[in-house]
Amino acid sequence: MKDNLVAQSNNLVSASYIMTTLEKELLLACISKIDSRPNRPVEVTKQTKFTISVKTMKELFYNERTNDNAYRDLRRAANRLFEREVTIKLEDNQTLRTRFVSGIRFDPKKAQITVTFAEDILPYLTELSANFTKYRLHEVAELSSVHSMRLYELIVMWTNQFQYSKELDLDDFKELMGVQNSYKQFGQLREFVIEKAINEINQKTNYKVSVSYKKVSRSFVGLTLSFYKKTLDKIACKNGTLSQDKIKAIVNSVQFMNDYNDHPKLSYEGKMNTDAFKREMMLIIQREPESFNKKNKGLESYLAPIKNGN
Repeated sequence: MKDNLVAQSNNLVSASYIMTTLEKELLLACISKIDSRPNRPVEVTKQTKFTISVKTMKELFYNERTNDNAYRDLRRAANRLFEREVTIKLEDNQTLRTRFVSGIRFDPKKAQITVTFAEDILPYLTELSANFTKYRLHEVAELSSVHSMRLYELIVMWTNQFQYSKELDLDDFKELMGVQNSYKQFGQLREFVIEKAINEINQKTNYKVSVSYKKVSRSFVGLTLSFYKKTLDKIACKNGTLSQDKIKAIVNSVQFMNDYNDHPKLSYEGKMNTDAFKREMMLIIQREPESFNKKNKGLESYLAPIKNGN
């Protein structure tokens, strides 16, 4: 089950909701059981039920707990998830306020629960053909903080939108993290939410994240997140950011063009036109760096003209 896909509409990824880590783990486990494809063989409706057992949750997220504690925690998380609401921003300045689940059945004998998703949330989990974010469940299974999980989802979404840095007001960031009513002091927000999430993502996922803060007078008012896949570590700068100049140097290399003109993500125009090749490769390198895996032809091999430390 760790290889199951978690797929959500981008509107849901960037929605506002408050949730504990255990609730988020349960929610992701349920979402990962949904076939989100538009032409899936079995339709998902408001009557469709998803069963999650203690055994499954222990294998996915917490192996060290006893069966009794695990079912207690699962039941507690399910009860709280049932009460949670989510606010989704829509077009024309509209908002949708709904719940994640409409019903939960408890089975202590089998140590499992069965979840039914709310009708209004289903369009954001099914029939996904565009503007959605997906990742494997195992990519977040090692994360111990709900803020780490939320930030990871946002980073995957932004990367898929070809964004590799994101500037946010602190109030907007707090809303995304579900802490708009907490951490009034910036120092606490930075220590327990921002830096904790970034450190955990850097240690346990395939992304590298750094942050800088914006200060007006004596108050911190915003932050800028920079991120890239760790496959690009060899061409990253010493300060942990990714230089666009280095990527331009790679795509301008004649040898790189010769070596990767057959890249499967290139369009026909990209394969036939030099400018189109460079434009498309600037994005592909950052979004899918792992795809440049020809023997002795890693991305860093095209950086000889660039001085170290730039």
